[in-house]
Amino acid sequence: MFQDSKTTDKEKSVECPFCENSLKKKYSKCYNIYCKGKEFNKDNFVIYRLNYDLGVGKIRSEVNIPASKTLDDKDTFYIKKFKVEFSNNIIKIIHPIDLIHFIFEVNEEVLTTEGKGVINSPKFMIKDGKISYEVILPNGKKTQISELEIFKSYSSPIDEIIHVEEFSSPKTFHLKYLANLYYSYYTSHQIKCITNSRLSLMPHQINVAYRLSQNLSPRMILADEVGLGKTIEAGIYIKEMIARNLADRVLIIVPATLVGQWKFEMENKFNLNFHIYDGKKVKKLNKKGHYAHSETLTNPFYYDNLIICSLQFARNPKYINLLSQISWDVVVFDEAHHLRRYLLNKSTGNYRETLNYVLGRNLSQSTESLLLLTATPLQLHSFELYSLIELVHPELFDNFSDFEHFRKNMPFMNLLISNLNNIGELNTFELKSTIKLLKDLNYVNVHENKKIALMLKNHEKKEEIISRIENDHTLSRILIRNRKKNIFSEDFLNERVVKTIVVKPKEEEMEIYNQIRLYLAKIYNNSLDSKNRNIGLGFVITTLQKLLTSSKYAFLKSLERRLTQIERLKNPLLDLKHFEDEEPEFFESELEEQTIDSDLNGKQLDGQKVKLDTANQEKILKNFYHQLKSIPYDSKSERLLELVDKIYQNNSKEKIIVFTQFVDTLLFLKRTLREQNEYYHIEKFYGGMNKYEKADAVERFRSSDQFSVLLSTDIGGEGRNFQFCRVMINYDLPWNPMKLEQRIGRLDRIGQKSKEIYIYNFFMEGTIETDIIFALNKRIDLFTQSIGNLEPIIGKIEKDFKSLIFIEDKEKQTKLREFHRNVESEIKKAKEMEMQLDDMLIDKKSFQVKNILLPNSCRDIKLGHNELYDFISTFLSLQNPSYGSLKTQKNLKEKSTKDDSGIVE
Repeated sequence: MFQDSKTTDKEKSVECPFCENSLKKKYSKCYNIYCKGKEFNKDNFVIYRLNYDLGVGKIRSEVNIPASKTLDDKDTFYIKKFKVEFSNNIIKIIHPIDLIHFIFEVNEEVLTTEGKGVINSPKFMIKDGKISYEVILPNGKKTQISELEIFKSYSSPIDEIIHVEEFSSPKTFHLKYLANLYYSYYTSHQIKCITNSRLSLMPHQINVAYRLSQNLSPRMILADEVGLGKTIEAGIYIKEMIARNLADRVLIIVPATLVGQWKFEMENKFNLNFHIYDGKKVKKLNKKGHYAHSETLTNPFYYDNLIICSLQFARNPKYINLLSQISWDVVVFDEAHHLRRYLLNKSTGNYRETLNYVLGRNLSQSTESLLLLTATPLQLHSFELYSLIELVHPELFDNFSDFEHFRKNMPFMNLLISNLNNIGELNTFELKSTIKLLKDLNYVNVHENKKIALMLKNHEKKEEIISRIENDHTLSRILIRNRKKNIFSEDFLNERVVKTIVVKPKEEEMEIYNQIRLYLAKIYNNSLDSKNRNIGLGFVITTLQKLLTSSKYAFLKSLERRLTQIERLKNPLLDLKHFEDEEPEFFESELEEQTIDSDLNGKQLDGQKVKLDTANQEKILKNFYHQLKSIPYDSKSERLLELVDKIYQNNSKEKIIVFTQFVDTLLFLKRTLREQNEYYHIEKFYGGMNKYEKADAVERFRSSDQFSVLLSTDIGGEGRNFQFCRVMINYDLPWNPMKLEQRIGRLDRIGQKSKEIYIYNFFMEGTIETDIIFALNKRIDLFTQSIGNLEPIIGKIEKDFKSLIFIEDKEKQTKLREFHRNVESEIKKAKEMEMQLDDMLIDKKSFQVKNILLPNSCRDIKLGHNELYDFISTFLSLQNPSYGSLKTQKNLKEKSTKDDSGIVE
């Protein structure tokens, strides 16, 4: 009945059947703002313009989606969408902008309420979006019949085959048969998108993808522990839904520092080309005028189907409104714990929403499938988890009190399931306690203990009770949490071998460090003064302090640029934007980290002015510059050269990654290492390189058979994983422990080839940074253990870190002791929250490596490389025998085995 074929000569000049406006081809969008074809109503036959493969659908009802421009409930408005039913019972909620009327052709046979009929005229009538046709019935009677009375077009199967298909050779028939067979694999209920992918998947990832794919439109919280591949799990699901033609529009929202990583993962692992949307992109689209033709096309987010944008960008009230107008098939939030509400009164349930949460709530109402990814769904209060549940399934609990009642019963339900599964191993006391719990929670009707004990010995009755308990355990149906202890044995996990490199600076170096730190501390503390509060200046001074401990060269380069700027401008105002241009890579990430949970958007910091006495500043900075310049040595870089040379002497083919926060430090180290040994193969990797330059650098580093060093910044390393490398050097250390964990995570991941990972950390003896990090390491095993479960407290730790850096020496010891106590208290809270989360989930629902039984859909993979090879080879030989046949690359499998160390799950 409907085919989305390529434009033929006959279709080159197609007119809109409603207004006779020229169209690009049949069923393309009409841009005449007065066209009556833009009106829709119940029972219209329609086509979804973003997925022609769905065929013709019928509008079943109108759906009004509530949306809000601001935090004020009074600003709530409704977006009109339609519920459309397609063949195979596929139902979608679609915005009218994405719908096109399906028009029956003249002489087309249709089934109506009055029997089979034939469309008699190419003209039809439309009123209030309702269409009617002149139809000739079998008795010859002409009558006007509306779409409401038409079921579908009519054609017998044989007539359809003869009309559409051409009889051809057996080979062609066989090729078409294979094409349809393989298509059915990819559109069936089984997971097929992974069969020919570049991924080496872990069983728990397939398990999660299978659970997601069992639902037509899953709305779930993926809460696997850090490092288990939640990104990959979401990617498998997205790819699977696209392969089944069940998803066209996909929106991924992540913290700004992860945007590039997600785009890389989707493209590299799943061959999905997502488009990054930010302020510049939206402005560019509006300038192009793609949406100037119609009042209904004023939304730039309609332009691409696969979109990634940052949380900081998307939460702007203007963009919340635009994003919510679109019917998304899948929406994914990474680091979803940033979607917060704050409980104001526990007894009344009153709360305050952040802009992040307003965004989540609006998009939850605009999508069929919603995935919230977070390793810490329960952070400092159970209300945080309840708020996330409200986004995926708001109907699950009537209110927070209802959720709390449910939560408090969870440990007992988990205990019941565990005891029932091991009923034969229980002692008398445990059996009595289990029976009492079954009575208290109303899972047994009888009250005599003996009868209940006999009932539990019956396998079928026991399983029936377990099934009832699991059905009541609603949280495990919407939240998936896998833990490393359940997935990996101790032998599988890598060991982090941590080496501390303490650099002893010379007396001159220490003296100038203290002078500069005290000067920066004075300015920083002034910037926090309530009268002269200046957020922009705080960022500037923080970055200068980090430059100071990163490298002498990087700090000198920064001073040179600042002095040149002062000389050029001679302006008492130090423009924040100029500093941003100076250190864009680091500064942007710092700004984004600080504002992610704030209701301030980044643009509100633009234009902040840093008030400094230029003349006084110039004098002081020149003094610092000349003092640093006069020091003929650099103790830190000299110590690095010694370490690298020692590693080189032990293994002349070793690969090392050196991390730093600053590009200037990176360039300095590259020159220094090259001067030391011409046999070192050195590559650089930072945010200013484009994706092709980055890919080439990584490939050269990976494939080199020389002693190789990759110099990388934190932002440059995002999205890249280096399991083929086992040695990393932290030349400078970030103040945020999670950034350090992310560095280590580039190497310590699933697929790491070495049992041991060597981590060398550089510290400058006598500096306040070293004192703080040493203290932190004692309390949270900063380097030897993954600290992902402590993410909820990291933000506070970093804030305290900053205040300690800029304290006066006389307060140093007192403040450090206070910092120690606070860290211990916060760690205790975080561990309590993790235990609460474990109590709320059925262990059976998480992946258990000892009980691994992959679903048949994951084992029964019929479509692999050999099948595709035969299919394409047959196709090419049929098209033109001169193409010849494909040659099998026998070494392909062997090569991929060697190379897959760069692939991360």
